[in-house]
Amino acid sequence: MNERKKKFVKAGVALGIVFALVSVYFTVSWVEKEKEPTWHKVAVITPEMLETGEYTGNPAGASGWLATFLLDYAENPTTVLANNNTDWSTASTAMGYVDADNQEKNIKSEDPFYFDVRCRFNDTVKSGGNFIGSRCRCTLTVSGDETISGVTQYGDQTGSSGGGVVSQNSSSDDFIWINFYWDDNNDGYRITDDGSLDWSITIEAKY
Repeated sequence: MNERKKKFVKAGVALGIVFALVSVYFTVSWVEKEKEPTWHKVAVITPEMLETGEYTGNPAGASGWLATFLLDYAENPTTVLANNNTDWSTASTAMGYVDADNQEKNIKSEDPFYFDVRCRFNDTVKSGGNFIGSRCRCTLTVSGDETISGVTQYGDQTGSSGGGVVSQNSSSDDFIWINFYWDDNNDGYRITDDGSLDWSITIEAKY
């Protein structure tokens, strides 16, 4: 092989390596971008949906809303809500329990409480086989005797204004159950005599 041909072959090999490296780079970058999780709206729930029969419950395997209730302000939410109570309607510490088939409750006036929303999330919020609470969130809007202007709580943090308390979380489970709560960081939310509250919630999962 003459010198000119050798140079041509070497140049061709070098060029091939460059193209191969560029191809690998773009392939890896594309895969990483595809896997980046984003927020998805799981459900939007209002009492009107329950009254009109628009809400029919969560189908098997789906993430979503389970109940809304008011937790006695004398309780410690990070402790009480960690109990995996599947039916808070029977709990002495919970008031105004609302689920799919019950949308209106009479509440004792001036009795302070935390707002609480119980949700479940399926394995779309798992990473490495484990549920990730930061990939679960719930936004509450309340009007009437009290006002909450679309405040979001996450499933793995607690603070003075509320948070998300996990009541069941095992990598072998199909779901993670989270009780989201809201605190006025003062003396509790209340309903006045002959007052009322209107609420709506938006549940989101990041996957």
